[in-house]
Amino acid sequence: MYEHFNPLQLESAWLQHLLFLLGAGILGYLIGFLKSKNTLHHLEAEIRQIEFDLDQCHKGLYVPKPTVRTAGPLPEPIVAPPAEEAVQPFAVVPHEEDDLKKIEGIGPKIEKLLHEAGIKTFAQLAVAEPSHVMSILRAAGSRFQIQDPNTWPRQARLAQEGKWDELRAWQQELQKGKE
Repeated sequence: MYEHFNPLQLESAWLQHLLFLLGAGILGYLIGFLKSKNTLHHLEAEIRQIEFDLDQCHKGLYVPKPTVRTAGPLPEPIVAPPAEEAVQPFAVVPHEEDDLKKIEGIGPKIEKLLHEAGIKTFAQLAVAEPSHVMSILRAAGSRFQIQDPNTWPRQARLAQEGKWDELRAWQQELQKGKE
């Protein structure tokens, strides 16, 4: 009845089958373990990004990332209402970016990092926690980790308030400490 499982009529065929099943089980377990570990790392990174976005939202600094449209049905077209129902459009005020390079310690590359993180104005930098700014710098690589963003919010507040003379004087004091 079971001759097809032991075509060579070996007495130890059951042992061979057992070892084969054991090997397949171990291999299956390892593949599943590695795949779940990879999935876990991916989900943890996604959670960290969501927590970061939530923190930015609480601080009023969140800028949503543009979404990429996937293939699928197109949405219904938007049809303008008849002229008598038309509503006057709101005036769109362009969101200007401040020159963050005016802050001592911020150069073009760090300014770009801050812009990508949603910090584009002196007001946003003034309310940003230095630890949050440092996490942005750490994420960008080791060459940005030597910067000390602890004075940046105060400098940004002075720039936001237009106190340029006071800002320059304080920056000169900061530069004296580096010499």
